[in-house]
Amino acid sequence: MTLPIFPTCKYNLRYLIIIALVSLNYQFSLAQDERRTFASAYHDKSAYASIKGLLDTALSHDDSYAAGIYYQQIGDVFFKEGVLPQALEYYFKANSSFLARTFTVEYADNLNKIGKVYYKTSRLNSAMQTFRKAVVVSDKVNYPRGTAEADKYIAQIFEKMGHLDSAHYYLELALRAYQKLHNKQQVAFTYSKIGGIYEDELKFSEALPYFFKALDLYNDSKSLEGKAALLNNIGDVYRKMYNYKTALTYTKQAEQLALQLKDFQQISSAHRDLAKTFEMTGHFDSAYYYSEKARSAYAKSFNIDTDKKLNLLQTLFDVEQKNKEISRLEKDQFNNRVFIFLIVLVGLLLAISGYSVMSKQRLKSKNESIIHENIRENIELELNNNQLQETNLKAQLELQSKELSSHVLLIIQKNQFLEVLKNKVISIIKDDKRDSRRELKHLIATIDENTNQDKNWEDFRAIYENVHHQFFDKLIDYEESLTATDLRFLALLKMNLQGAELATMLGISQNSLRTVRYRVKKKLKLTEQDNLSQFIQQF
Repeated sequence: MTLPIFPTCKYNLRYLIIIALVSLNYQFSLAQDERRTFASAYHDKSAYASIKGLLDTALSHDDSYAAGIYYQQIGDVFFKEGVLPQALEYYFKANSSFLARTFTVEYADNLNKIGKVYYKTSRLNSAMQTFRKAVVVSDKVNYPRGTAEADKYIAQIFEKMGHLDSAHYYLELALRAYQKLHNKQQVAFTYSKIGGIYEDELKFSEALPYFFKALDLYNDSKSLEGKAALLNNIGDVYRKMYNYKTALTYTKQAEQLALQLKDFQQISSAHRDLAKTFEMTGHFDSAYYYSEKARSAYAKSFNIDTDKKLNLLQTLFDVEQKNKEISRLEKDQFNNRVFIFLIVLVGLLLAISGYSVMSKQRLKSKNESIIHENIRENIELELNNNQLQETNLKAQLELQSKELSSHVLLIIQKNQFLEVLKNKVISIIKDDKRDSRRELKHLIATIDENTNQDKNWEDFRAIYENVHHQFFDKLIDYEESLTATDLRFLALLKMNLQGAELATMLGISQNSLRTVRYRVKKKLKLTEQDNLSQFIQQF
């Protein structure tokens, strides 16, 4: 292969070439990771517009999963053209949509895409965290391709950080995964990255076998994607091994393939390496020639990328403006319809209200007189009902009070009778007539039992409850330890009976009555100064 070598110039040209190479190397390094091959079916402006339409349809149907897919695809369009902030924005929106359905393969892919944006923008810590999360999600959903993709980029992050051993480890993980998946393209890429690590470690003899394994896979698959960069890497290794002839051969192959693909970035890279090789062989005129060509190719690549970014951003702006205009027109149309409707409605309402006012005026006086008359009659009827109800209640209360008084009087009379009878029997017992003494004692016991356990108590209690509602329930709620005798005592006390009457009703002596009064006050937690009669009136 004939290479363009120009006659030797003066040595001061050497310094100019070195300055040009240093400048070019600096500019090229800034864009080294700006673009990588991206396989998709999108076509920049038309792709964004068409996907945006599909996205709007999915959102209008509340289809979060489809919306997530379209968010991700729009992010891919921006990523492909290097508009990374917008790409990241749409990837984040896709994440929110995918998370609505727990972990999925699409979510794992999206995490890898977010990690790539972080990697491209040198946010290595964020990239590392995102790729590690992608590994976890990919393992959970049994998605080895997602795991391999994340491992591959984790390795590249370690490489940038200078941790070459860790980078090599993760590249081996990715390599084994891609081999199981029979993905020759990614196996070749991983081989080339492992070779690159050995090259960084200056282990050129160990790097070349991996580069040639990758080259064999590219040749077998007849794939040109990534092949130009690989050929350039091989030429670069041979140059570093001072095998300039072989280095020029592979670098020229890289140049020809890049020209065929019209990949100006790879063209610039090949020309840059050719310039370095010629400079090292002392052909400074050729080195200067290729350094200028590298600068020109890089400028063209930069301009093309810039134009694509601007066109895409212009499309984004145009679509947003179009959507805003459509929204404005739809809003105006809606407002016009609402305005017309309101005019018609107001007219109808005015007509109806006019007729209604006239009708209401005619009926108003009549209705008011009828209403006032009905109100007056209702008030009179309610007053009569209240008076009648009050009269009935008074009559019932008076009747029940009479019944209660009669019942109490009956009990008092009965107990007095029993007391007289008891005294007579006692006087009989004191006689010496021993033959009737046992029967008389039995009679006294029967009288005592009849006196102390009033079998008419339930009737008395029912009548009492009608006059004093829930009296016994309130007492039990206040103090649960009150006995039946206590309740009888308190009920009679509420009727304002005197001591003698209370003792007669309960069938006990005055001393026993004082004992009952003391015990009840103690249960009710009253002091000696507290008046039990006044206290019981609150129940």
